[in-house]
Amino acid sequence: MKNTRRTGIAVSILVALGSVATARAATQATYHVSPDGSDANPGTEALPFRTIEKARDVVRTLTPAMTGDILVYLRGGTYQLKKTIEFGPEDGGKDGKYVKYMAYGTERPLVTGGIPIAGWTIHDQGRNIWKATGVTARFRQVYVNNTKAIRARLPNLGANNSPNFHRLVKVDTTGKALNIATSVGSNWKNLDKVEMHLMIAWADATLRIASTTNMGSYTRVKIQKTEENILFNRPYPMLGVAFSSNPPRQQAYYLENAMEFLDVAGEWYLDESTNTLYYMPRSGEDMTKAMVVAPMVETLVKVAGKSTSDKVGYLAIQGLNFAHTTYMRPSQMGFLNAQAGQYSISSTLQNKQYVGRPPAGVMVTNAHHVRFERNVLAQMAATGIDLVSGTNNSAIVGNVVTDVGINGISIGKFTADSTVEFHVPYNPSDKNEISTNDTIRSNLVTNVTTEAQGGVGIVAGYPRYIVIEHNEVSYMGYTGINVGYGWTTTPNAMTNNKINWNRIHHVNQILADGGNIYTLSNQGTGGQIQYNYMHDSKQSQWADYWILPIYLDEGSSGFDISHNVSINSPSGVACNRCGAYTQSDNSGQSPTTIANAGIEEPYRDIKNLTTIPLPKFSNTSAGVLDGRGGHRSPGITAIADGNRLRIASSWHGTGADLPGRLGVYDQNGALVSSHVLEPSSSGAWSVDIGRHPAGRYLAVLESDGFRHVAQFVRMR
Repeated sequence: MKNTRRTGIAVSILVALGSVATARAATQATYHVSPDGSDANPGTEALPFRTIEKARDVVRTLTPAMTGDILVYLRGGTYQLKKTIEFGPEDGGKDGKYVKYMAYGTERPLVTGGIPIAGWTIHDQGRNIWKATGVTARFRQVYVNNTKAIRARLPNLGANNSPNFHRLVKVDTTGKALNIATSVGSNWKNLDKVEMHLMIAWADATLRIASTTNMGSYTRVKIQKTEENILFNRPYPMLGVAFSSNPPRQQAYYLENAMEFLDVAGEWYLDESTNTLYYMPRSGEDMTKAMVVAPMVETLVKVAGKSTSDKVGYLAIQGLNFAHTTYMRPSQMGFLNAQAGQYSISSTLQNKQYVGRPPAGVMVTNAHHVRFERNVLAQMAATGIDLVSGTNNSAIVGNVVTDVGINGISIGKFTADSTVEFHVPYNPSDKNEISTNDTIRSNLVTNVTTEAQGGVGIVAGYPRYIVIEHNEVSYMGYTGINVGYGWTTTPNAMTNNKINWNRIHHVNQILADGGNIYTLSNQGTGGQIQYNYMHDSKQSQWADYWILPIYLDEGSSGFDISHNVSINSPSGVACNRCGAYTQSDNSGQSPTTIANAGIEEPYRDIKNLTTIPLPKFSNTSAGVLDGRGGHRSPGITAIADGNRLRIASSWHGTGADLPGRLGVYDQNGALVSSHVLEPSSSGAWSVDIGRHPAGRYLAVLESDGFRHVAQFVRMR
């Protein structure tokens, strides 16, 4: 049927609960961090550090001679990141002694890569559209009071935000165009920023529009060259009339990111030509008080060893909330999902394809005995957490992954690298590069694939001895759990992979050719897919064709598939060019399996933690940013810090002391205060703005006939 397709997943046997637990050791040192602290403090409970980076740097001085665990407690509050926090080999423990970053008691620290957007004013009273001006940052997601807003789209979502699409009129492969109904419209403002999101079999594509031409009975849509060179040069997934559809039907799509699409509550649009953000509030949202957040940082935490022989070890992260990551590639180059969230870089008509890997909010490479437990990863643009490669004896246990754009949890390489064709079996000579003996257990992965519908809840490339067990995976556009890549019968890195006791439901809600559990390629020996409970997943009206139960796709082999339960969902085992496997008892409805599949009792309370704390940005939060950490003009930077406005000159060090007058103007352009500034050899000034209410302002410095302007936001 296709030689780019996928397959099920191997079921796992239970591992003893203690087998992946962090070693118990005496405590060598304890430190505390708080958003209200100071990095000049000693890091005690009474005098905590302010930043995680400061705690890391202090811990780093102790790890060469560890005598016990080193504990770092994070107090509740918001930790706003401007760049990725990185942990290397010197930041982990050794010999079974852990460095642990932990929430303090029941407090809920929030680590965010977002910025607040303030200064909202009414734009269109009749339509209840509000705006924030001077928004020079670029982003693809907006969150209002902790709820994701909808990027303005056509058609609108259905009832209760259910999937809703138009269908193409035709795919013009000769003319390399996508034809849509004339009634849909064309020639929207800022056309090169408008996107078509096209559902293609088991994947989807985000395509930037280049032009539209009204042809009378239809409108001809041309996409930008980067996407065109892939889409019309890629035989799989199959573009055009939906495979096996009867009667034949064209593929589904929606359009996004035009002011003309902003027509229902909850939608937003950023006009990049005027740096203006528009939003139509939902019922109950007061834009003069709302907390509006845009993500700015792509990866919040990166754990990376220097090589496969110099790994990070014995590092634990427990009880933290991670949120607000960005991913701008779709806006810059489009995003053509090849399969399982890996995006096409190039392709030939002979189906030679090359793929890249999307980033994650938390990324781990070359690490052992790293443990993530009871964390919440939410409001992320790409992947939630990713054990990329070179991981072993590590665990992701009892976490919540929700409101994530592509894949929930990812592990292991899918190709050796982006220069290796994606059918080539991955089996490196350095076996330390293969993700081995890792465990993904008792996690809640729900409401993912919100940006790329062809992502997967839990996805693994070429792992070995992986245990994926007792997870609950639900509500996504495509497959629940996926293990394997490459479409090959050739022996490769994989063996003894186990996928057992998972609860999988409401998956494959948009796309086709997926499974509750899906595997690809030769999986060696000793694989298991057992005691999984799969329910309430049916083929979508938008799917090009069928969905399947436990799906052994091309080359899949080496599994014992037994004692799985399916209710109101495809049942049994599907084989597409698969290899040898055994199966038994996959048509029953065992009450024991139903009761015990999914999250284990000690972690079931995490289902109450699907909402992160509302961010509380400090007075020094920069607000609407230009992506560099402050409001900048060609001359000055202005940042509100409590009751003080701090001004810094970019000419400091050039001999210009910039004496002059500073005017502060409100969002309506009215002068609210004026300050005479004396020359400053440091290039910095501070003025009192204590009487000014919260809001967005302009700082205008006039000096020697020059006028320098910067924006700032006073949070309170």
